[in-house]
Amino acid sequence: MRERVTFLQGPSADVDPAALQIEAAGLLGPSAEAIRQDRFSLSLDELPRDLATLLGAFDELHLKWASPVAYETLDPFGSRISPGLHVLYTTAENDGVKATKLCSALQAFGSLDCTKPEAFTVTTTEPGSDKKSSYFYQELNDLSAFVASSVGTLCSSSDATCESRLRNLRTASSLDISYESGSQTLKVTPLWPLERREIAVPRSSGRTEVGIFAQDTPHKAEMHELGVAGLLSVLGEKKDPSATVFSFPSRHRTSDSHFSCEFLEPAGLHPTLQLKLSSAKLPLDDAGCAPYAYFTLPKTIFADRYQYEDSLFLASKNLTASRYTSFPVDLEAPAYTTTTWGSSVLLELAPPASGQPGDWTAEVPLHLRYLKPSASGRVPVEVPYPAVFWACDMAGEVDFPTNPFDRRQLGYDGLFSSQTSFWHVAPKPVSGNRITSALYVPVLRDEGAAWIRLGTTVAVGLGFAWVLWKLLGVYRVAGYGSVAAEAARKDKKTR
Repeated sequence: MRERVTFLQGPSADVDPAALQIEAAGLLGPSAEAIRQDRFSLSLDELPRDLATLLGAFDELHLKWASPVAYETLDPFGSRISPGLHVLYTTAENDGVKATKLCSALQAFGSLDCTKPEAFTVTTTEPGSDKKSSYFYQELNDLSAFVASSVGTLCSSSDATCESRLRNLRTASSLDISYESGSQTLKVTPLWPLERREIAVPRSSGRTEVGIFAQDTPHKAEMHELGVAGLLSVLGEKKDPSATVFSFPSRHRTSDSHFSCEFLEPAGLHPTLQLKLSSAKLPLDDAGCAPYAYFTLPKTIFADRYQYEDSLFLASKNLTASRYTSFPVDLEAPAYTTTTWGSSVLLELAPPASGQPGDWTAEVPLHLRYLKPSASGRVPVEVPYPAVFWACDMAGEVDFPTNPFDRRQLGYDGLFSSQTSFWHVAPKPVSGNRITSALYVPVLRDEGAAWIRLGTTVAVGLGFAWVLWKLLGVYRVAGYGSVAAEAARKDKKTR
């Protein structure tokens, strides 16, 4: 197993090498305002047999989770996805057996509604590629269930360090788990937000590399480059850390703006979600940039793709176009009969022409599905914030994969060219700390549903009895032949 631990501070931060204690047991330093990212790389033979067998059935498997609690971050860790659990897999043959086995394994995260292969939608992983992948999403507030189920299966009873690492995932802001058959390697990458934390890393059984960095982009860096400077140490090899400075191209960047998201009132069954952005200023002056919002909508709500074909309607909402909608999307089915997890929608936004700082809004019309009756007559629904970003076309060829912190397979990045950089707009809660938009949906009360079922049964029964009574009356007067003749006469008349 190879392990990389990265602490990243702001540009003005500095850690004194003399304050670091590097012993056989690990590294210990002072507390600092920093982001922490861990990355574990494991080969298949280092994994439990059942897990290795499952992974071997896929060409690619990517799990990404993001917390619904807002958090602060720094470049190069600025990429964003909607809160919840995102699952994407690619196989040579998309058969239902593999999806069923994967769903069984995913229950480690909690009760996930993926038991039917139809729960997954089909998507394209790269622009211009005919390679198809299957995608699933579900709301997931935290990783508590995953931690509880993993401690007993991934850690031995004597490995206190492994158990401690897993329990720390409860405070993580994101978790990426990726497997690619080409490398035969599973990568697990949790991220903790920018906050005051102790710089402490216990040594593991494999190679452990620790970097303590601050942002430090060179003055002559290209517009697509970022830089860091700090201390690098490999536990068990050297007693003293090495000073290091390096720069790299970054596909994902943080913009200087933020956005909030809420439903306009009254919402009704056709609610409008309003995005409020703090600035329309372009992140790059000499690149073609446009703002986008990538929505991950649970099955309770959907966007009508036909509604987004009207350019005048879109202009009235400060939208430019709908660039992508996942399939299938049933426009009529109630939520409780819909097997698909939901839908993804990429909308291009239309900012003010001035392109200057200052609040501006875009409105996204959506449609609620019919929900099951409840005792109160109202059901709460939460919609995760979208990922909002400026997509900029970079001139020339930029080798983004050389970034040691590069992040891919986010859902929306496969809808753009490989030479696109994403400048992310930070989500800001309207109230509290959750980056979700909530509303209460009016539904039928439980007692009302019982009366409606009874009334429907009585009405159908009475109608059927009336038809029989009329047919019986005709039969009594003229016999069966008259009934048949009368039916034939009416049929001929209708033709």
